[in-house]
Amino acid sequence: MALGESELHDLIRESVRDISDDFDREYWREHIENKEFPDEYWQALADDGWLGVTIPEEYGGEGLGMLEMSIIIEELSRGGGQGGIIFVLTPVFGGIGIQRHGDEAQKAEYLPKIASGEMKFCMGLTEPTAGTNTLNIDTTARRDGEEFLVNGQKTFISGVENADTMLLVARTSEFDESNPTHGVTLFLVDDPAERAGIGLSEVDTAVPWFERQYQVTFDDLEVTEEDILGTEDGGLYLLWDTLNTERLAGAASSLGGGLRAIDLAVEYANDRNVFGQPIGGHQGIQHPLAESYAKLMASREILYKGATKWDDDEDCGLEANVAKLLTSRAGTEAADHAIQTHGGNGFTHEYEVYDIWQNLRLTQTVPVSNEMVLNYIGEHELGLPKSY
Repeated sequence: MALGESELHDLIRESVRDISDDFDREYWREHIENKEFPDEYWQALADDGWLGVTIPEEYGGEGLGMLEMSIIIEELSRGGGQGGIIFVLTPVFGGIGIQRHGDEAQKAEYLPKIASGEMKFCMGLTEPTAGTNTLNIDTTARRDGEEFLVNGQKTFISGVENADTMLLVARTSEFDESNPTHGVTLFLVDDPAERAGIGLSEVDTAVPWFERQYQVTFDDLEVTEEDILGTEDGGLYLLWDTLNTERLAGAASSLGGGLRAIDLAVEYANDRNVFGQPIGGHQGIQHPLAESYAKLMASREILYKGATKWDDDEDCGLEANVAKLLTSRAGTEAADHAIQTHGGNGFTHEYEVYDIWQNLRLTQTVPVSNEMVLNYIGEHELGLPKSY
């Protein structure tokens, strides 16, 4: 008998929690300090089928949806791991991007390897002078017969050292003010860390991740028509189609991280005795945690609604953006309250809450700033004039 949706989701949560339980705080601390990819964790996710959660069964995946992916990411983050980082780059930009927009050869080549854990992705989008204005990117791919020569620079590119393929965003036609979305193309660039024509320079960041950040320089990098994902000059529409899933996945990671902070604060507040009772019995400790938990539960509802709409091929732009906004704020606030609950211990390496705060504070800025999210809501939902 087929499982009902709630039963399936309960089984997913149980399975994912079992994986998280196998990778403790020391495991993550070691990999973050050494900037080392968590291969055992990655393979455990692949073995249980979660890296291919949205990939069709014919390509080795589970054939489920964005709602199930959101639940997986939430539980991995709540379990103390960095599943949110892992999922956005490979299962989202790699898996969802290719399954929705790749040709049959690309699907057959990439999707089974993503589902099995054999392949990892990175994303080459952000540029030093463009920021969130993707229309203003300077990286060009100039046609030379059936090939293209790529020149330009990207920055804050995560995990190039671990990636088998980069999803590269480049301009293939000059910017046309009368048709501003035309002229950008997506390329699948294999072996980016070793490819001739690509130079890497590490960017020093303070965020506690296992991945490194890079400035990536392209100097006559050769790519071909077969490397194009989708259509030449039509890449922005493909990219925007995937951005809602990126924001939903990021929201799930923020949600799980915020719940992780609450879980740790509650455990500490029950164990720590001051003035003759557990500090959790004091309203000054209890109320901030309860309020943050309430905000996280509310933001979870809009996240799940957005994921369900995406699975039903409905427009989920509002829900994806609102979920990103609310979870980033509520998660950061929850981590801040967790630090305060821990007192001085909240700033030590022994306890996890300060690392959680650093990761969650980042989510107010990436993958898109909360200010740009508010711009979207103001213009596209409220009908206010364009503000930027």
